[in-house]
Amino acid sequence: MVIFQKLLVFTLLYVTACSHSPNYDADPQETEALRHTIVSLSDNVKENEAESLSILLISSTLELANEYRMASPPRYHNLLVHLSIRDRGLCCHWAEDLRSKVVGLNPYSIDIDWLVTKHGDLLEHNSIVIFAADTTWQQGIVYDPWRASGQPYWVSVEDDKFIWKQHPLSGNWEQLHCK
Repeated sequence: MVIFQKLLVFTLLYVTACSHSPNYDADPQETEALRHTIVSLSDNVKENEAESLSILLISSTLELANEYRMASPPRYHNLLVHLSIRDRGLCCHWAEDLRSKVVGLNPYSIDIDWLVTKHGDLLEHNSIVIFAADTTWQQGIVYDPWRASGQPYWVSVEDDKFIWKQHPLSGNWEQLHCK
């Protein structure tokens, strides 16, 4: 009986590991909503930077979801990564890959940082935060597509369910990599 249960679990994992979120096209309304949210962070946020950033984030999210072959829910995808069935797609991969795409824009009115909650814990979670350069990250928005299994997702830091902190290596981008 135990062998049958193990075989059943393995079969279910194998079959479902091939599934991933459908490849969605970028939604112009979603891009506009994110742009509006970024612009509303401060009167000093430049419209063109907010637009470029929102387009980049939405398109990169969809691209990475496809590349990671994101499975739902996200914790299940994490299991697939830890079992070496998927290569990437942990929350820290999302933070690392999105941050590396955003730095190429080099915006001066908008800043980003890497946040972590429950650092060092089994339930550690990482994400990026977008904030106006003339404010602090606490006044920004968490951009966290991992949480939505590869779909764009953002929430203000203050309204989020997580208690975020800057990653201990924040600012040391050469050293800050997903394990």
